Amino acid sequence: MKFFKHTAAALALSAVMLSGPVQAVPVTVVGTTVSFTFDSALSGLFGVPAVTGDALFFTPTTYKAQSFNGTGFASASQTFNIMVNANPGYLVSAVNLTEDGDYYNIGAGSSVAVGGKLYVRDLASPLTPAASSKIKSSLPLTDMTSLADFETTDWTSHANVAIPAGWGGTGGIVSGVNVTIENILLASSLSVGGAAFIEKKFAGVTIVTAPVPEPQAYALFIAGLALIGFMGWRKGRVTI
Repeated sequence: MKFFKHTAAALALSAVMLSGPVQAVPVTVVGTTVSFTFDSALSGLFGVPAVTGDALFFTPTTYKAQSFNGTGFASASQTFNIMVNANPGYLVSAVNLTEDGDYYNIGAGSSVAVGGKLYVRDLASPLTPAASSKIKSSLPLTDMTSLADFETTDWTSHANVAIPAGWGGTGGIVSGVNVTIENILLASSLSVGGAAFIEKKFAGVTIVTAPVPEPQAYALFIAGLALIGFMGWRKGRVTI
């Protein structure tokens, strides 16, 4: 009898859990010299990412902004956080973002834009101000098309953050960073018969790493500085 009571209670608890919101679970994927940890339930318009080498990339299919017949501005935006940890023996030296997609403008007063920012924070000192870079299109998104000769135009945007000096604690070794991608697409049509459309089809975050310097390299560097200082001191004494 007790077995049936416990089984019934367990089934009831499972039903409650299944009927509630899905609990987000962090996902970790391993690259060549770093690992990426993120909450897959929050990827939103980006979709599910994949990894190759030390790059985490997305191939979204619904990330678009569009406006028709003078309806004004329309936007689509998504922000996504990724925790990056370097494998033993490596340090993070830069974070690069590349995006691409296509767009079209039809009629006077139709325009599109892509923007946002790439933020990087030092996991060893998360309260230190983030380093950031604007997401900017490589070329102006001003190409026009028409219904009679319709075609879309490709666009590409970039953002790059070099790890600032002073990060990584006392050792200066940045072994982990938090990367935030803030993405915005805008489309605007200001006249009847006009149309504006922009879509993101790819977003890739590449982590640039370097081997952690060996202690011997630090010793040689310090010895070199000492020697330079000594030679400068000696030259000064001889001149006097």
